[in-house]
Formats: sequence, structure tokens, C-alpha cells
Amino acid sequence: MTTAPAPIRIGYCLSLTGSLADNSRSARLAHEIWREDVNGRGGLLGRPVEFVRYDDQGNADLVPGIYERLTDEDKVDLVIGGYGTNTLLPAMPLMVEREPTTRFSIRTTSP
Repeated sequence: MTTAPAPIRIGYCLSLTGSLADNSRSARLAHEIWREDVNGRGGLLGRPVEFVRYDDQGNADLVPGIYERLTDEDKVDLVIGGYGTNTLLPAMPLMVEREPTTRFSIRTTSP
């Protein structure tokens, strides 16, 4: 009997509540559409994609702790930026520090 491959776990935070919640809804929808499409075609490297997502409440002070949780407790394979530069910047020192062990992709929506 063949066991299913372990999923590739991608972690990030979004402002699911708070002042950026409306903007984050479209980002979350886009992430889910992408995940469903990728998994429908066999996943990444033959592995299904799974998201581990937390609400940063639009509060930049929460973001470093969320990314620590994603890397240290959840042990995700990859972290990505959610939505909004102001809530991502506080996580950058942590991501640069952890880069050799956790791959990350940060994208911003404003200068």
C-alpha cells in the first residue's frame, strides 16, 4: 500500500479582521484558487499544498510572533507574505535570520 506524500505546508498571515480585512479577503480567495488549481494538477513536486494561515488583525506588532510560530511550532516548509507592506516589514528581520532553514517569499503591495 502506497502512502500519500506529505503536503508542502505554506505559512503566512493575513489581516482577516481589522482595517485591512476587506483587502485581505481577495488575497485569501486568490490563495485558495491557486491551491485548488495546483492540487488538482497533482500538487508541487507531486505533493499536495496545504496552507497554515493566521490572522494578524491588521496589527503589525503581532506579525513577528506569527512567523515565529509558523517556523518554530508549525514547522512549515515555506513562508510567504500575506497582504500589506506595513504588516510584513516587522517579520523581515526574523525571515532573514531564518532564511537558511525556512524558504520565504515576501511580496508587497505598496512602496
